[in-house]
Amino acid sequence: MFPSYLMRKPSDMIPTFVDKPMMYSPGERFQYNNTGYTVLAMIIEKVTGMDFDKYLAKLIFEPCGMKSTGYYELDRLPANCAAAYIYDKERGEYFTNIYSTNAKSDGAGGVYTTVDDVERYWKHFLAGDIVSQETAKTMTALQASGKDGARYGFGFWLKGDTPFFQGMDPGISFITRRQDNGILTILMSNFCSNVWKLNSNIEDVLCEL
Repeated sequence: MFPSYLMRKPSDMIPTFVDKPMMYSPGERFQYNNTGYTVLAMIIEKVTGMDFDKYLAKLIFEPCGMKSTGYYELDRLPANCAAAYIYDKERGEYFTNIYSTNAKSDGAGGVYTTVDDVERYWKHFLAGDIVSQETAKTMTALQASGKDGARYGFGFWLKGDTPFFQGMDPGISFITRRQDNGILTILMSNFCSNVWKLNSNIEDVLCEL
């Protein structure tokens, strides 16, 4: 067992997966795996010589004006940063997720952000300010699919041909998608509400417009 409070950088995660056998041969089938993004964060640090969170801040958050976005440690959260809550059915009360997830992201999600900053990200990403528009098009196009109907680009899921990205951790749920009619939806919760159900309801309403 590896205490979550000790997990503060991508390399801290290596002991949790390095000795595990592969589930199948590379290229045999598609299955989303958080470990891939942990390894990607370590590659970024090796190539750039920077902590991956500082590199992303320099490359994306700061240029895009995402002033309320960053990777923070759970025991060192900045002012005005919401904690995440998990419901205890036995006690009938909520408790924070501070002992239920890594103290700081390992690269597989874990960023703190706001609805306004997510909107800024979409705007700059699609405008070619983060990567070229050609690369953005490749990232949001189908690259792999699973037997369960899952469709994936590079970092983006696809519903039909429209991209979205999502995430969850104990006490946290998030999804944002550019709908077929171009409307941008962003849903986030810090007490693990079912944003996917709400998003589906919104999509049903939009289809009727």
